[in-house]
Amino acid sequence: MKSIKLLGLLVALAFPATATLAAERALICFGNEPSWRLDLPGDGEARFSLPDGQSMRFRGRESRIEPRKESIWRGRIRGGGELVAFLKDGACSDGMSDTVHPLSINLSLPDGRHYAGCCRVPAAPAPTATLEGADWRLLALPGQTVPGGNGAPTARFEGGRVSGFSGCNRFMGNYTVDRDKLTVGTLAGTMMACPEPAMAVEKAFLSSLSGTLTPSVAGNRLSLTPVAGGNALQFELEPKPSLAGVKWEVTGYNNGRQAVVGPQLGTQLTIAFKDGKVSGSSGCNSFHGPFKADGNALSIGPLATTRKWCSKEGVMEQEREFISALQTATTWAIDRGMLDVHRKDGERVLTANVAGK
Repeated sequence: MKSIKLLGLLVALAFPATATLAAERALICFGNEPSWRLDLPGDGEARFSLPDGQSMRFRGRESRIEPRKESIWRGRIRGGGELVAFLKDGACSDGMSDTVHPLSINLSLPDGRHYAGCCRVPAAPAPTATLEGADWRLLALPGQTVPGGNGAPTARFEGGRVSGFSGCNRFMGNYTVDRDKLTVGTLAGTMMACPEPAMAVEKAFLSSLSGTLTPSVAGNRLSLTPVAGGNALQFELEPKPSLAGVKWEVTGYNNGRQAVVGPQLGTQLTIAFKDGKVSGSSGCNSFHGPFKADGNALSIGPLATTRKWCSKEGVMEQEREFISALQTATTWAIDRGMLDVHRKDGERVLTANVAGK
């Protein structure tokens, strides 16, 4: 009877009345001199390891003592032996860097060894791309050498519609997904002619991107393998386009008379977006003002310009038209390196390329 009472006392001391089972947290705990590591992945398991390869696995659980901002993780190794780790909320310095970690730890192992150190929350894993809703750039095409840069074919699968650049022209069509099979319907596209090898690449790409395919996404890579057999199309995820942080040189702008025209010879129109401010050259003066971008939505203005007068014929008229066009912007997109801005009625506001390219 006395031994039962003693056991009850020990349990009460280790787990105060305020202790409750806690939702498992993923933590990485560590210390120096000697170096050690305790992984708590949040699945009821703890893995203790030393640099010399020694490691132990424990199964257990975490209890929380909320008034003291403290937790106790207690678990057993297979065959017996207990690990007890006291986790305390609060700033912890590892003594080796300027980094401050969110928890401190004191732990004991079955053999009586004791360690103290800090714990950090592991970084979230990088998101894996999915077939749909992403822009894919072709890396490998059976029988052809894929051009680099903006000459490479692209594809985007979204909402049952596939579209992209096929090496010379734009293309679009329908697709369906049934479990692990992707079926691409008849593709249509523009009819521009391009010098070789662009036309040969385009023909081979559109031929390969047809029928029933097996898609496979691994990290930022996509492969589309014909069900009937043959080599796969290989793609990589295109980086998310950025409107800001780039100086754009305008190649065409809306003159307000239902026409997109190029800048006058001897003038340069530029635009740059940064920290909610837009600025650039309007051909004679410089301009500046606020902008807002939310996804692909865009608003610009009101804009102000410097007051210089340029006497060359048409330059001041161009400036007025360009500034007026900018303030009608509602959407933006970047297609193969080209900035394409439109207004609410669908009319194009401007096109631009990265300055210096």
